[in-house]
Amino acid sequence: MSALTAQAEALEAEAREATQRAHDSFERSDTDGCLTQWAAGITADLRRVQARILRDGGNASFCGLYEGDRRVAARMIRTAFGYSWLLREDEALRFGRKFIPEGDNSRVQKTLGLHEATETAPAAAKTASNGTGLSGNVWIETFRTGCKWGSDAVKA
Repeated sequence: MSALTAQAEALEAEAREATQRAHDSFERSDTDGCLTQWAAGITADLRRVQARILRDGGNASFCGLYEGDRRVAARMIRTAFGYSWLLREDEALRFGRKFIPEGDNSRVQKTLGLHEATETAPAAAKTASNGTGLSGNVWIETFRTGCKWGSDAVKA
């Protein structure tokens, strides 16, 4: 058994334990244990995603920006207007702009001969949130751990 497989199995066991904690809490206190149940559920989800990444060789799927088969040195960022591609300085000089709108319907991408494609790259997972306290949302976020510009990505 490989080290990654062993780590994945350990994470999957942790996920099962967290799911069991949530179930046990509900059995003991019905919805009075809602925070315990919620936290255990988030933990289980995180461990499952981490295990899946390990089983996939430490990689996950992402969206990349391409010119033909060439990966453009760009990364997705969140702006006040939604998501956009931020081009590395040399690419910005080449294309004459720093930001490229994301999405299959981007007129700018089509004009510049660009397109988005699925790729795999080194990854990890973490919990992410917005808001404060119990007024926010929490989710599992998969993120790149390698080159932020996508040079280590493999087109799927």
